[in-house]
Amino acid sequence: MLGPLPTLHRFVLVLAALVVCTGIGFWFGAMPEIPLNLRAGLLAGTGAGVAAAFVLVHDFHQQRTRPARSRRRAH
Repeated sequence: MLGPLPTLHRFVLVLAALVVCTGIGFWFGAMPEIPLNLRAGLLAGTGAGVAAAFVLVHDFHQQRTRPARSRRRAH
């Protein structure tokens, strides 16, 4: 989605997505109004963070390279 990024930027983006989504999962697990225990909230948040990180840094429009054709010379 964001295109080719340097390795450090990808790492920071993945880490931020994991922290934010895990924090949201913790918050949902800690709220007494939502019937979800803390462990399930953390697992769901981490899973959502992994999926979000994959979508953010994966290049869905990769150029597929074809092997170069070579012409044979007639001797």
